[in-house]
Parts: sequence; C-alpha cells; structure tokens
Amino acid sequence: MSGPVSHPDRLIKTSRLVVRTAWVANRILLVALAVGLVLSWTFSKQFAEWILTGNPEANLQSATTGIRWLIVIGIAGSAATDRILVALVQVIATVGAGDPFVRANAQRLQTIAWALFVLQLLDIPGGLIGKFYPGMGSFAPSDTISIVGWISVLMVFVLSRVFAAGSAMRDELEGTV
Repeated sequence: MSGPVSHPDRLIKTSRLVVRTAWVANRILLVALAVGLVLSWTFSKQFAEWILTGNPEANLQSATTGIRWLIVIGIAGSAATDRILVALVQVIATVGAGDPFVRANAQRLQTIAWALFVLQLLDIPGGLIGKFYPGMGSFAPSDTISIVGWISVLMVFVLSRVFAAGSAMRDELEGTV
C-alpha cells in the first residue's frame, strides 16, 4: 500500500476540477428543469407560444405534454447523474490520497453503475415520447438505444466487484502480517 500522495498529479487535479464543475452544472440543471416544469403550468400561454416559435406546425397539446414528460425524464436523469458525480468525487479523493482500493470505493462504483443503469433505462421512455407525442416535431428525441452505454453499465458493475475483491484481499493480507 502506498502512502498519501503529497502533490496530486495533474490528472487528479484536473479530474477533481472537471467533476466538481460538472456537479455544480448538473445541480443548476436540476433546479432549472424543476423550475421549468412548474413554470410550464404557471405560464402555460407563454410556454405554448415558445413551443410554436420553435415549431409553428406543432400539435400544441401533444408537444406541450411531450415536452413536460421530457422535463420529468431530464429531472430523473439529472438526479442519477448527481449520484454518479458525488461518488466520483469521493473516488478521486481516495486516489489523490494514494489509497483507492478500499471497500468504500467498491460501493461507490456500484452506486455509479446503478445510476448509469437508470440513465440507460431513461432512454426507453425518452424514445417513446417521440412516438406517443408526434406533434412535438423537432422537439422529439430519437429512439436509439446506446449499446456503448449498456456495455459501460456492465463494465462498472464488474469493476465494482473487482474493487470489492481487491479490498477484501488487501484486508486479509494486512490481517496476516
């Protein structure tokens, strides 16, 4: 086991900055989506005008409902992304401290994997919205499923198990010394 790193390398510093910046941006997005959803009902006339500005031929009822559902999916996706970023900040901190192979990181990776799983599942209703609300026109999301995304989910679940086994082996080795 190596000791704490006194001067974290550039990758750790950059990763920490990027992930923390993404976390702040994601929190802002989460609040904006929640406020936007509320405002879509509070100012429904202006919301309708905005939709028609973006797509003058849109079926207003279909587009309004579809966009509101997309906002709900966006809120769920932002919440899942928050779980990923919080766990990732903690993993990066252990790497910077020189001790990444701990049980807590195995759990953090599992949290990341479940959040990635949720994000992949959100592709399904996202794609269905375009089909059920055809009046959305250009606002409609595509209905593609990401194979790379699903492979990433599996990879992080496996990596979580690797970290769990590695930390258990390390704990066992430290107990015998």
